[in-house]
Amino acid sequence: MKIYRGKQTPEHKGDTSRELLSMWEESGYCEVIDGEVEDVFIWANAPGDVLLYEYDRWDVYPGTPPAWRKALFGGQQHPRGEPWIYWGRRPKILHAKVEQGIMRYADRTIESLFLGKVENSIQLKNRTFHDWSDSVSFFSMPVQMGDSFNWKYTQEEYLDFVSKSKFGLCLPGYGPKCNREIEYLALGVVPIMTDGVDTIYNDPLIEGFHYFQVKSPLEIAYTIQNCSKDRWEYMSYNCRQWYEKNCSPRGSFETTQRLTK
Repeated sequence: MKIYRGKQTPEHKGDTSRELLSMWEESGYCEVIDGEVEDVFIWANAPGDVLLYEYDRWDVYPGTPPAWRKALFGGQQHPRGEPWIYWGRRPKILHAKVEQGIMRYADRTIESLFLGKVENSIQLKNRTFHDWSDSVSFFSMPVQMGDSFNWKYTQEEYLDFVSKSKFGLCLPGYGPKCNREIEYLALGVVPIMTDGVDTIYNDPLIEGFHYFQVKSPLEIAYTIQNCSKDRWEYMSYNCRQWYEKNCSPRGSFETTQRLTK
């Protein structure tokens, strides 16, 4: 399978989807071809054939190309496209963390968490409609407007905290999906979804099977208190299985290969 990788936008750091593509190539799953596409998009099979849309939103820059035979959208869904997969912020580091082993319920010392930040006005609106700061046991969301390069924790530190948590709060960001959802699922953290977070993938997430849904901070304590250890272990296992099938290096490629035919 050939994948044509377009130019990188100024905002892209070569992580997320593009790092995942490099992992596919390094594993021998596909051939990634650079320098033959003039736009900033990724194409499967041939330029103009299957669009692999990696950006969080298509209604703002860089928009979409003028035409395609088929299109798969990772973030915001397009009326003329199909749902695809998604990825962690640093797929290589996440995969290495998964391979170290998944922590058991009894060994997780953090009940619930949200670690993120606000770097633009859309995130500020989406994440401050409610005050979520007291709804989870470990909350960090500094406001760093315009700064998309610096974080309070390194990826290794962040994923270490995530791996030790039982539940993870999901808030919408710039787009309807965030890297943290995939990171939670990969590490067996049961997601607590809020309004505005998209659970539509090619293999959709199922409420009560993979995640809990809440509408306000007040519902989180009740949700956690009423989730038994057995229920948590069942959902955590389902999360990890979903990640392996859909968003692990091999699973994400096999899903993409199937969808691009």
